[in-house]
Amino acid sequence: MVSKEQDASFFKMFAVVLGALVVFTTVIVFVANKITGLMEASRGSDPQLRAIVAKRLAPIGSIAIAEAPTKKAAPAKAMSGADVIKATCFVCHGTGAAGAPRIGDKAAWKPRAAKGIDTLLQHAVSGFNAMPPKGGNAALSKAELKAAIEQMLADTDVSAGSAAASTPAVTAPAPAAVTGAPVTSMPAAPAAEAAAPKAASANSDARGEAVYKKVCFVCHDTGAAGAPKRGDKVAWAPRIAKGEATLRAHALKGFNAMPAKGGNPALSDDDIAHAIAYIISAATQ
Repeated sequence: MVSKEQDASFFKMFAVVLGALVVFTTVIVFVANKITGLMEASRGSDPQLRAIVAKRLAPIGSIAIAEAPTKKAAPAKAMSGADVIKATCFVCHGTGAAGAPRIGDKAAWKPRAAKGIDTLLQHAVSGFNAMPPKGGNAALSKAELKAAIEQMLADTDVSAGSAAASTPAVTAPAPAAVTGAPVTSMPAAPAAEAAAPKAASANSDARGEAVYKKVCFVCHDTGAAGAPKRGDKVAWAPRIAKGEATLRAHALKGFNAMPAKGGNPALSDDDIAHAIAYIISAATQ
């Protein structure tokens, strides 16, 4: 009995001492932290210490990726007057289509040259009579158009403003310049069309006739650039033999000297189909 009581007394005392030590340790840690915090607050942050720490924590190196230099597209080289004539003006000014003065025809060019280069350039830029703006090639600049006019005058051996002031007024239509075929609506048909019968045949397509008179007539009424004339059965027979689908594809995408859609991108596929039907009807009657 005595031994058990002694053991219980020992364990009880041990627990009290252990608890006292834990409480004492906790108090010591709390007081130490409090004192340290007060010292840090009174001393403030040490910039040198922070700089040293930041330097030690900084990465060893860094990678910089430089952007590849962007290459500026070189400006398009301006076309010479001869190039503009070849690409745009020659179809009419080389053949006289739609009443255009032919290159080399002094009698036709002199009264026009008398108006001055500025007037001729304005007509070329804005369009005049049967000639669409910029000869139907909207990509041409004023400088390129001026170069083309000067080249045509030079090739004709006529100088702007060289004609006498007393030159009588000329009623001939102004120059017409197109790329293979006119690109915009034509306000008036040439005299050749005016002499043609006004009434369409019973099987003609009114819509196709309207498209033809607006765009196609300049080449297909005159045969400019080798275009088969409307109503020429001999010229159209081998073309019709290829099938209407082929003719339509040529008209939509361009073929030889004929530009896509006759040079008028505003035309719809149906407009092209009606115009082809109208032309074929004249060649098969």
